[in-house]
Amino acid sequence: MQGRRGILKALVAAVAAAVAGPFAATRAYAADRLTVIGHAVHKAAATTGAGGDVTAPWRAKQGVEVEWLTFGVEAANERAFKEASLAEGSADIVFILDRYTGPQFAGLFEDLRAWQANDPIPDFAEIPAGMLAAHTFGGKLTAIPFRHATHGLHYNTEFFAEKGVTEPPKTVVEAVALAEKLTFKRADGVQVYGLVMNFDDPATPIDWIRAFGGDFITADYKVVIDQPAAMRGVTALVDLYKKGVLPKNSMNLKTEDVTTFMQQGRAAMTNNPFNRYINYNDPKASKYPGKIAVVALPLGVDGKATPAKTSVWAMAIPRNGRNKERAWSFVKLLSQPDSTIAETLNGNGPVRPSAYEDAKVKALIPYAAAEKQALASARLVVPGFPNSAKAMDIFIEELGNAMLGTKDPQTAMSDVKKRVQPLLPA
Repeated sequence: MQGRRGILKALVAAVAAAVAGPFAATRAYAADRLTVIGHAVHKAAATTGAGGDVTAPWRAKQGVEVEWLTFGVEAANERAFKEASLAEGSADIVFILDRYTGPQFAGLFEDLRAWQANDPIPDFAEIPAGMLAAHTFGGKLTAIPFRHATHGLHYNTEFFAEKGVTEPPKTVVEAVALAEKLTFKRADGVQVYGLVMNFDDPATPIDWIRAFGGDFITADYKVVIDQPAAMRGVTALVDLYKKGVLPKNSMNLKTEDVTTFMQQGRAAMTNNPFNRYINYNDPKASKYPGKIAVVALPLGVDGKATPAKTSVWAMAIPRNGRNKERAWSFVKLLSQPDSTIAETLNGNGPVRPSAYEDAKVKALIPYAAAEKQALASARLVVPGFPNSAKAMDIFIEELGNAMLGTKDPQTAMSDVKKRVQPLLPA
């Protein structure tokens, strides 16, 4: 829980220090090298898989090598902002995730509207406006979307069959009832939980709260987590926890833990990014390869599509970069329509909807149509603002209080509002 808060403090300090005085670059600059900071999934999406190495022809033509410096999600964002805050940086391109950025960091990066005007990415208008908005501050486009991670409902088809369930739940009410039904002990003694979620990311519980018609923070910065619609969702989660449908250690579960639960057959359902399908069905790690399916989240109580959580990784060019022309050329390469299709085949969440219609994508990725469907109504976890990380930590903390019974749900969510409201922009 302290991770996002610590990173935010460190980044703000780094920006302030960069304004106050010069820093020495952390790595030596090389003219024949393009240095990219990001997560391992970005490198994999660009270079490895059925789509091949998108960068190979570009590297040969440019006569340069791409040095990928990859880190975990929090560390990648921390490193990106710190590099961009130096007087002379060594990073040419950095990948940043929407929930870690904000207007306070916009000055560290190039305004990519000018680069797009001078040397445009083809069919740029296809990239959804919402994805661009996630990295636009004060009219300044700080990064070009590369990857989205949108939630779907993953479920174990073998467990469904054992319990006589023939199809995934169509509504959130059906999903809650099914989660209870699918909480059981198998003949081999393994305890199966009907639903698992990782609480290192507030998006997983927020999916369910939105399905019940509620939300955490609206697009116009109003905290509504204490309102009746949201409370229906919070109460449903608390009830599932008390009934043992959610594991007792749920508040400590991280993304990797949920993957283990699904691979080992200790969970029947989870709401996580669509492309976790690959991990859950990995024949080298999963006891149920080919038996974990994924669909769009169940319909909400209003009968409409549940706004699934989405997040947007995007490529930024630090203002202190040494070779911005080459960096933009690389950004443009990774953003072209044919590159997006190849990256999708490599496991990326495409930022161009047309990629889902490609014949090769349809043949290789069984969830392509469902992910496209979910993306149409997907939302960011929270709107961007400087204290978003702290606000999300507060929500998880108080939700934990409600689940553990140290506060009743209404009091816990009212406390969220009291603590978060002062953090929001005017």
